[in-house]
Amino acid sequence: MANRKAVLENWLWIVIAWIFIIYFYTFLTFWGLRDYIVQNPFIEYLNSYFFYLEVVLTGFIFGTLFSVVNYLTNYPWFRERSFGFNILIKSILYSASLIICGVIVFQIFARLKLITPEQFEYYWHEMANLTYTASLAVYFLFFILLMNFIIQINKKFGPGVLIDLIKGKYYHPRREHLIFLFLDLKGSTTIAEKLGHEKYSEFIKDCVHQLTPILLNNQARVYQYVGDEIVLHWKTKVGLDQLNCLNTFFTFKKRLDQRMGYFEKKYGIYPEFKAGMDTGEVTVTEIGDLKREIAFHGDVLNTASRLEKKCNEYEKSLLVTEHLTKKIISTNGYEFEFINDIPLRGKQKKVKFFAVNCA
Repeated sequence: MANRKAVLENWLWIVIAWIFIIYFYTFLTFWGLRDYIVQNPFIEYLNSYFFYLEVVLTGFIFGTLFSVVNYLTNYPWFRERSFGFNILIKSILYSASLIICGVIVFQIFARLKLITPEQFEYYWHEMANLTYTASLAVYFLFFILLMNFIIQINKKFGPGVLIDLIKGKYYHPRREHLIFLFLDLKGSTTIAEKLGHEKYSEFIKDCVHQLTPILLNNQARVYQYVGDEIVLHWKTKVGLDQLNCLNTFFTFKKRLDQRMGYFEKKYGIYPEFKAGMDTGEVTVTEIGDLKREIAFHGDVLNTASRLEKKCNEYEKSLLVTEHLTKKIISTNGYEFEFINDIPLRGKQKKVKFFAVNCA
């Protein structure tokens, strides 16, 4: 459900952006020069409400096709190909989308008789003008590249982070209540020695590919990828909603179990992950000049990290603090097994922690 919501929000943003982009082009080429254009059949059409309908309809259709192209090329098969290959395929698909969009809009307007034969003839006469066609192609190409650049930058920082940086939300340190999950590969040193650096990197990348759709489904945000460790976080309310924070780990574990044959055939090794989780107040702020990012500081991160390292000692996959368990109203099929009440390394106070099992 969450993944569907994210896809719909992304689609809506793209459609609105393309409606604005198409209207802006028409404004530059026609509206801005309307006093200097010789009277012709197309002026009457520009002054009608049908023109606005065309802009909205074209933006809606092309924005939808644009979203579909980006969605389809986000599948693992495409992500595993070279950057140049992806650019080539996307360019072909975007060009086809523009043509399909033009054909659909023309068919709708022709069948509903929203444009006269004279207006249509004048329009195609303008399209035959090489200068006009070239300017149209360059304009659309520029905005296609710009929108894809923004989408890639958004992926680089993580969903929602780019907007926070632009708004300067964390320019000054502020406090927030978050849940942190530290995920780490079991036996990573042994696996790295067996596979070698290049194959090991491919192995980790493959694991992250399996995790990505699960993060979207459970509204998780990635804080860091550090070697074979992945640090995730949620706003406390979001993480507890339908137990997204727990579902993320166990769905990932289930997904790896389903792909066991694939990993063993390709790498001769099956990946298993362990994790630690805690919740509480942290300080969030922008940090860095040469490379800017949003950083989190607080005891919550230290505790979650320590618990993740305790998993091997107690032979458990997921350890969480008592503080987190108290915030969970409905266990929703999960069982909490008390493990210990000891000071974690680097901490003086005792911490009660539990193993989480999927019933």
